Amino acid sequence: MTLSKSFFMLALAFVSMCVAAGAAVVALSGTGGSVGVTVVALGIALGILWRESKRDLDAVLTLISVFLILTALCTGIYLFSADRTGIAPKIALGASIAIGVTCGAITYRRQRSDSAAFPNVLLTAAPAASLFETEGVQFTGILTQGSGGKPHDLSVYLQNCFDAPRTVRIRFEAAGYEKYLRFYPEHRVTLGPAEVAKVVFSVVTPTYPGSYPLYLSIGVSGRDGKRVRLWRAQDATERTKAEATAALLAVGVLKLGGGLRFTVGPLPDDIWAATLTPPAQESLWRPRIGTVPLVQPVA
Repeated sequence: MTLSKSFFMLALAFVSMCVAAGAAVVALSGTGGSVGVTVVALGIALGILWRESKRDLDAVLTLISVFLILTALCTGIYLFSADRTGIAPKIALGASIAIGVTCGAITYRRQRSDSAAFPNVLLTAAPAASLFETEGVQFTGILTQGSGGKPHDLSVYLQNCFDAPRTVRIRFEAAGYEKYLRFYPEHRVTLGPAEVAKVVFSVVTPTYPGSYPLYLSIGVSGRDGKRVRLWRAQDATERTKAEATAALLAVGVLKLGGGLRFTVGPLPDDIWAATLTPPAQESLWRPRIGTVPLVQPVA
């Protein structure tokens, strides 16, 4: 999961729910717990969940489902180990299981559904296992071998899942093989509401035999709008450089490089000195006017 404002707010809601549940248990046990703590923490959690549900209902349903299932697990352990537990924990156990499973089932079905107004265009370009997602933008890459005096083409497909614009920063890294490759290391793209686009990058390599790694990752800015494409791709990770991995390892954290990895081979023609073609963007799909806010007519 990418650390973002959405992730932070949902994490804060989860912590608040845990505090509210813990304070409620202490208060009900008669050991001096504060009801005020329960009310304040629950109010914070509900406020955050209400706000986030307007943006991404499935994220909220997933959080509630996980929290209630964990609550049911803790309650079940308590019932198993304690004597004369009373009726309240049994009611809490039953309610947690029922509501948690219901929320989980609802969001599971929603996340595997499609909308006729917002088709999953990326599935026509690549299988679901090759699609990734960062902050509501789904993406994948397809490498086409160069020939006839032309460089390799790396096509990056982008699919905005929200009904508001997003700015996408596309980044490439050769992981120490930069001297063997010529490419644009970074490029910014603006996606309209729910727009699907393709950006083609040229990659130049030598003619002599060899294979070189090229990593792709994206960063997304923009948080307005509501999610309109319910289907979700797997979470993407960003490339972690070797020096960052070593620094993290020094403090006891193991984090390996992520991102999409491509293996680029040699070109049949020597075009190393040729001018590198700038990235070319093409819009593949835009929503009909009226299906999302403030969509401008397509020229």
